[in-house]
Amino acid sequence: MKLNQIVALLALVIGLSLSSCSSDDDVNNFNPTIQISVDANTYLEDAGSITVTFTTSETFTEALEIIYEVSGSATAGEDFESLSGSITIPAGTKTITESLTIVEDDEVETSEDIVITLLSAQGTQEFLTGTTSVAITITDNDSFAYENGIFVVHEGSFFGGNASVSFVTDDLSSVSNSIFSEVNDAPLGDTAQSITFLDDKAFIVINNSQKIEVVNRYTFESIATIGGPSKDDFLNPRYMAIANGKGYVTNWADGTNSDDDFIAVLNLESYTVESTIPVSEGPEWIVSTDNTIYVAHQGGFNQNNIISVIDATSNTVETTITVADRPNSMHLVEENLFVLSGGNPAWTGNETSGQLDIINTLDNTVTSTLTFETTMHPNYLSVDGDKLYYLLDGAVYTLTTSATQLPTTPEFTGVSFYDMTVHNGKLYGVDAKDFASNGSLEVYDLSTYTLEASLEVNIVPAAVYFNDAFDF
Repeated sequence: MKLNQIVALLALVIGLSLSSCSSDDDVNNFNPTIQISVDANTYLEDAGSITVTFTTSETFTEALEIIYEVSGSATAGEDFESLSGSITIPAGTKTITESLTIVEDDEVETSEDIVITLLSAQGTQEFLTGTTSVAITITDNDSFAYENGIFVVHEGSFFGGNASVSFVTDDLSSVSNSIFSEVNDAPLGDTAQSITFLDDKAFIVINNSQKIEVVNRYTFESIATIGGPSKDDFLNPRYMAIANGKGYVTNWADGTNSDDDFIAVLNLESYTVESTIPVSEGPEWIVSTDNTIYVAHQGGFNQNNIISVIDATSNTVETTITVADRPNSMHLVEENLFVLSGGNPAWTGNETSGQLDIINTLDNTVTSTLTFETTMHPNYLSVDGDKLYYLLDGAVYTLTTSATQLPTTPEFTGVSFYDMTVHNGKLYGVDAKDFASNGSLEVYDLSTYTLEASLEVNIVPAAVYFNDAFDF
């Protein structure tokens, strides 16, 4: 301690005394401390003013100036109103408060910290013991327009150029149609097929426009367009998966040519197609686990009955797995891949039965097969926990992932879904109606199998996706 600080401290101890002191022993025992506190350590952005309390353990006969500094990730003047950096406790009192005013804005941002630290009192640090700093976390109360809700993808009219995406709030109370056009003041394209998410991005596959629109999944602002309108990059693109830092998109290519189907490999930094992988006819659904990709070949405009297994490190087809005719949907459950095939329909002249195959992804072998009757053609396999759901002849059936036989009784009937999926105890089915007017989203409670909501959406709703709350 420097000489002037020692002199200042001695002067303070000798010259200042408690208002209640009356003996030499009281003066000699005078050893005050100063602390800082707040009522809570976390506040919402709309909290308004936060009370910061400065407290001394004793009272002084003269006013006591306290110097402090403000730091942290929050910005003074933007996130909170600037503080002076000093406050004075009047003589004869132990406590004084300072108001820290939080600035509320409409920007969605991460939580930010404000740290207030005591530096000195009356020019010395000798009284600073105990709690000499407080950290306050300010939590944002804003949200993006399209977070924590449901996306419905609409094909629109084929060659009509009126594909769209609707957003439904998580509580099913509100529907916003055509959000891509609303946000970007531009049409989405012709025949939207599917959406794939990666971090804060959504990749919307537009089948007949031969392109993928990349948007921010929470604002739907356009980021990039991959491909289109030419057929140089895509030709009848269908679905997309992510593996090894790349995007993989199934393409039917020319329906009259059984040898030109492919998987387009996307560079997700430059938003370009960097290579293709030739595959068998009619690649449709695609899923990935680690660096292995599984592609279900429904057959495109024809019929097929295989699952291609692609190594995403070498971008080569490792093997193919034979399943039933026209595999239309599949889901990974731990190490098992559940594949639902519809079988060839009667109009092909070679009607075959639908089938549920279970593939062990550790060795890519079919470990179990459940076969439907020849005239039964199931579709839209979905999974929720340990239960599988599918649609058959306007009825919804369910079975466990460990079931050894197919159910004989549906859970409910009388639906005409163009697609369906289950999520967190609810079933979401889209009804395309007459394929010319607005369709609907039908939501069922799976604990009671009762209709919870029926919401009007756009023309030809074709798929449902779930957009969770934004996580920084």
